Amino acid sequence: MSIGTLEPVFRVAHLRLKPRTPVPEIVVEFFPFAGLSHTVRLREGRLQVRLSDICDSAPREVYESIALILLAKLYRKKVDSSFHRTYRAFTLRGEIQARARSVKVERGRPAPAGSAQGLHINLDAAFDRINRQYFHGTMEKPIVLWSAKKTRYVLGRFDAVHKAIFISRVFDSPKVPSYVVDYIMFHEMLHMKHASTVHDTRLVVHSAEFRRDERTFVQRREAKLWLKQL
Repeated sequence: MSIGTLEPVFRVAHLRLKPRTPVPEIVVEFFPFAGLSHTVRLREGRLQVRLSDICDSAPREVYESIALILLAKLYRKKVDSSFHRTYRAFTLRGEIQARARSVKVERGRPAPAGSAQGLHINLDAAFDRINRQYFHGTMEKPIVLWSAKKTRYVLGRFDAVHKAIFISRVFDSPKVPSYVVDYIMFHEMLHMKHASTVHDTRLVVHSAEFRRDERTFVQRREAKLWLKQL
């Protein structure tokens, strides 16, 4: 759909959400965001809408859903969950996810910087150890880094875009058992092995196969008990 045909879509959405309120001037444009982001602002009686250009070839029903979702957020209204499902189903398509990853690399933040060598623990050694023990040395080594901050909220993260594993710096301590760091590294390496899948418009990050493999970690019980005390 062209930009010109998108403005009526937002006009209809506005009338649906605020039928007794005059529709303001609406300006819609595609914008080169670094991901699947969309914004709407109301200034001086004018609605300025920016849609990610990743969605520049979406079907009409997807734009209708985006319009209702954005305007509902702006006006603090509620919309039926079916519109969220329609939008989510579109964004989870393989070709859209691939384009989003490509755009993130081109326009997003540069490749992460940091070191695998902490004050007390070397993550390269942890990766190599887990790779030999659980993956027969077959896992291609990504960038392995300590996080910038000592976060207890995100213990580890696999960045598929930059092919990097981050481990929270809170574990870079002689008081942390080696099997705890190994367990977190193992978990993130499983994310490398088991890519996220889509089921009924829902992104499945921890599949049954992922959970099955995770249970093979020898000291899983001890690691989970230790982490509960963190």
